[in-house]
Amino acid sequence: MTQSAYAAIRLPVAFIEELSSAGSIEQVLAVSAAWLPRLIEADRAKLSFIDEGRLIARSFRRDGVHDLEADLVPLSPGSPRARVLDGGEVLQIGRSELGRETDPAMRLLHEQGFGRVLMAPMRSGNETVGVVGLVRRSRDKFTDLQVRHVMAAARWIGAQARLMQQLRRNVRMAETDPLTGLANRNRLMRVLEAPDVLHDPDAFGRVIGVLHVDLDHFKDTNDRLGHAAGDAVLCHAAKVMRETAGPTDVVARIGGDEFLIVTRSDPEGEDIAALAHSLSVALATPIPWGDSALACPASIGTALAAAGDGTAERLIANADLALYEVKRRGRRGVQAFTPQMRETAEARRTLHAELRAAVENRSFEPHFQPIVELATNTVVGIEVLARWPHPTRGLLTPDAFLDAAAEIGLSGHMDAIVRSKGLAATAHLRALGCARPAMSMNLSADTLAEPDLAEALLWEVLGHGLDPADLTLEISETEIATDADGRVETAVRQLTTRGFGVAIDDFGTGHAALPKMRRLEVSGLNMAPAMTAYLSDASTEAILRAVQMIAAELQLTVTAKAVETEAALSRLRSLRCDRVQGYAISGPLPFRDLLQFLGGRRPVTGPRSIA
Repeated sequence: MTQSAYAAIRLPVAFIEELSSAGSIEQVLAVSAAWLPRLIEADRAKLSFIDEGRLIARSFRRDGVHDLEADLVPLSPGSPRARVLDGGEVLQIGRSELGRETDPAMRLLHEQGFGRVLMAPMRSGNETVGVVGLVRRSRDKFTDLQVRHVMAAARWIGAQARLMQQLRRNVRMAETDPLTGLANRNRLMRVLEAPDVLHDPDAFGRVIGVLHVDLDHFKDTNDRLGHAAGDAVLCHAAKVMRETAGPTDVVARIGGDEFLIVTRSDPEGEDIAALAHSLSVALATPIPWGDSALACPASIGTALAAAGDGTAERLIANADLALYEVKRRGRRGVQAFTPQMRETAEARRTLHAELRAAVENRSFEPHFQPIVELATNTVVGIEVLARWPHPTRGLLTPDAFLDAAAEIGLSGHMDAIVRSKGLAATAHLRALGCARPAMSMNLSADTLAEPDLAEALLWEVLGHGLDPADLTLEISETEIATDADGRVETAVRQLTTRGFGVAIDDFGTGHAALPKMRRLEVSGLNMAPAMTAYLSDASTEAILRAVQMIAAELQLTVTAKAVETEAALSRLRSLRCDRVQGYAISGPLPFRDLLQFLGGRRPVTGPRSIA
C-alpha cells in the first residue's frame, strides 16, 4: 500500500494532538500504546522503537501503560519482531501459528489464550524504526481497513519518535565535548543547578561534591609533541576519569586541560578524597606514544556543597581555590577546600586590584643597594630594588607583592616603572659628577619575553643621557637553565652586543653550567645568598674558591650577595672575592640616602657604611 493510501486514513484529532505534544520517545510510545487498542479493537498493544542500537518499549494492558525496557532482551533472529524490522512488512499470526512459534513472547501469548497478533513496521521516511504490535483474544483476522489504520498510525508514531530522538541528540551534542565525549559546561551546570541538588543529601546522607582536575604541564606536551599528542592525553585522561568515577557521577571537560567531576560523598569528605587520590594515581600512569610515553599527572582540588553556601558557581569556585593551592605548592597533588582559602583569595583579589592601581599611578619606587669592590673598597655598582609605598601598609618589599604581580601579568610593567626611575637617578648621579657606580637591575621572566627588548632598553638608556655600560641586567640562573627554546640566550646575546652588562643572578643553585655562561658572554656571576650564609662551612669555601678560579679564567666578576655580617665580610676579603653586597655594607636606600652614603656620610637606613 502506498504512502498516499495511508495518508487517506483519518486518525482521531485528539490522538494526533496528544502524540504531537509528547516530549520524549517514551511519552510517544506510551500515548500510542494507550490509544491503539481503542482504535483497532485490540486487547493489548506493544510498541518498540530502535534508539541508537537499543530498544525502548511500552505496552498497554487493561491495568495501564507499562515500561518494558527493563524486561527486554536482544531480539532473537527470526522472531516475529525481527522479521518485521528486517522486512518492513505487516505480519499477522493466528492462534495455531502462535503455538508453533519458537519466540518465548509468542509462546506466552498462546499459553495465555490469545488468538491473533498483528505486527506492523513503524516507519520514518523509508526507514523502519520500530514495531507496532496489537494482540486480541479473538481469532478474527485484522481486516485490511484495520491494517491501514495501524500503518497510518505507525507512520505518525515513527515520525514523532524520530523527531524526539533528533531533538534529544541535538541537546546531547550541545552538551557534549566533541573531542572526549564527556559532558561540557552546559550539561554540568544543568546537573548542578537542578532544584535542591546542592542542598539535599541523598537517601544515604551523601552530599554533592566536585573535583576540579587540571592536567599538569599539558601545554608543554602540546608544544613539544604537537596537537595529536595533546589530544591523545586529553582522551586518555577522559577515559581514566570515566572509569574511576562512579556510574552516576558526571565527568565534564570545561576547558583545554581542565575537567570537573560531580559526585556524592559523605559529609566528612572521605569518599571524595578517596576518589581524588585514585584519580591522581591513575592519571600519573604513562601511556605509550610512538617510541616514548606520555604522562598526564594532575592537580586536583575538591569541594563539598555546604548548607547555605549558595550556588553551583560558588561550589566550583571553592574547588578552584583548592586547586590553586595545589598548583602553588608545585602541582601534582590533591587538596580539599577550606574556608580559610576563600579569605586568602579575597585578600589576593584586593592585592591584585591595588597592584593594578599602583601600576596605573606609577607608584613603585626604586631603592638602591650599594655594591662594593673589596680590592679598592669603592662603590662600583648599585642594584635597583623595587619598593611599594602602600597607602595603608607602609613601604612594602618585593616579597609582599612580586608573586601577585606575576600572577596578573604586571611584572613587566612594574620593572619598567622602577627601571625608568632608576635610570633617572643614575643620570642625576652623572650630572653630579659621579662617573660610577653603574646601575644593575633584575630582569623578570615577563620582561625577558618582551620582543625587541635590547633595542627598547637602548633607546631608554640613551633617552636618559646614559650609555649601555651604565646598566647591568641580572638574569636568574633558573631562567637560563630552563631556556629550552633559546629565548633567553638570544636576549642575552642582543643585550651584550649593544654594550649592556649581563650578570647571572642567584648563581650556585645548581641549575646552569659554566660552559653555557661562556657561550652567553656574560660579564659577572652573583652568588646565591645560600653561598654566603654558610661561609664557615669548609665545603662552601672550597666551592667559592673553585668558582672564583673558573670565573677568573672566563674573565667574569664574582659578586657575593646577602653579606649580612662583619664576619662574612672579613671572610670574603680573605677569600679575595671581587665584590660584595648586603647589610654588612648597607641596606637598600632611597635616593637621598644613597647620596649621603656616596658622600661618605652614615646612611639613614642600613647598619653601617664603608669608610
